[in-house]
Amino acid sequence: MIETVSQFIDSCLADGDSTERREHFERLALEVFAFQYETVPLYRRLCDLRRVRPGKVTSWREAPALPADALKEDLDTDGPARNCDAPPARVFLSSGTTKGSEHRSRHSISARSLSLYRRSSLGHLRSMVLPDRPGPMAVLVLGPTAATHPNSSLGHMFEWAGEELGFSPQQEREPTDADRTGEIGQAPTPAFDAAFDAEGHLDLAAAVAWLERAAAATRPVLLLCLTTTITAVFEELRDRRLQLRLPADSRIVDTGGRKGGRALSRNGLLKAAWRFLHIPAYLCVTEYGMTELLSQFYDDALHSRWAGRLEPRSKVGPAWVRSVVVDPTTLTPLPPGQRGLLRHFDLANCESVSAIQTLDVGYGIGRGFEIIGRAPEAETRGCSQLLSMISTGSQS
Repeated sequence: MIETVSQFIDSCLADGDSTERREHFERLALEVFAFQYETVPLYRRLCDLRRVRPGKVTSWREAPALPADALKEDLDTDGPARNCDAPPARVFLSSGTTKGSEHRSRHSISARSLSLYRRSSLGHLRSMVLPDRPGPMAVLVLGPTAATHPNSSLGHMFEWAGEELGFSPQQEREPTDADRTGEIGQAPTPAFDAAFDAEGHLDLAAAVAWLERAAAATRPVLLLCLTTTITAVFEELRDRRLQLRLPADSRIVDTGGRKGGRALSRNGLLKAAWRFLHIPAYLCVTEYGMTELLSQFYDDALHSRWAGRLEPRSKVGPAWVRSVVVDPTTLTPLPPGQRGLLRHFDLANCESVSAIQTLDVGYGIGRGFEIIGRAPEAETRGCSQLLSMISTGSQS
């Protein structure tokens, strides 16, 4: 199954979306649903309780969505996706800051899924953040990396982006004999820099010094950051009374949310980016992702501008993902503009569960959706009932 999904993702990256590809998505989603019904016992239990089985559904929308909180339990896949003799290549853990670290979602990733995650994340990032193809950039990571946070899915995405999109000084010189022979002490120059350690501490002094050097150079900058860390940088620049002018085409990717510290509002961040770094609003892109998914969503402001469209800012996923906003109580789809809970179907999750019901509140707008925040427990009766069904085995 993963080979089939990989081929579909590659075709989406090569040719974009189309009516034919949307029809292909529907067929593939049903195949993935049937595969996961057979290979993921926890998901099969939910489907049986909902009386939904392969052969009885005609669209991805009809596949039961597993509550994201259910991933606090081991999915224990028992089909071809699992190699019992080999541990997972990676176990991604959520931050757990809402209810504590003991309430963290777990997403076990095989080596094949980890490779698929890399293609999925980098492919959509290039489309949404780099549609103008600015070339190698000076990259600064103000957040986790795979090196500092090996169980962070975001950390892997940041590190891959830095490796693929970043500039290494070795790219602008002729290789030496030491480079060719691989002598000890001649390790490749890293393609990106980071100012965030394994304990989650941001080195503000190092970050500001890096930005000052970047402002004196000509290469465009890509800042990969948490909303809280870029907020801290802006406050430091304000306190130092520094207003820098980064090179043209520099841009910011932040992860949204308000976990782990003070965070500027969306409008506040856009204003601060222009005031302190001279980065215009359309080059500030917010990313939305979650541990339970192997694909991400991005503001389409930059992508739409490059395509010559004027549309309201919204989060847009790749062609191998579908999203819908549902009623918190009944979990039935809602029309655009009406507030509800986000549900996603991610083909990249083919070795775990593709249909995920979140507790993120949002509404449909433009080509995607916008995020409001997290739902209070009192407003998530539908999800609570689903979790209760799985744990007790009761019929509904």
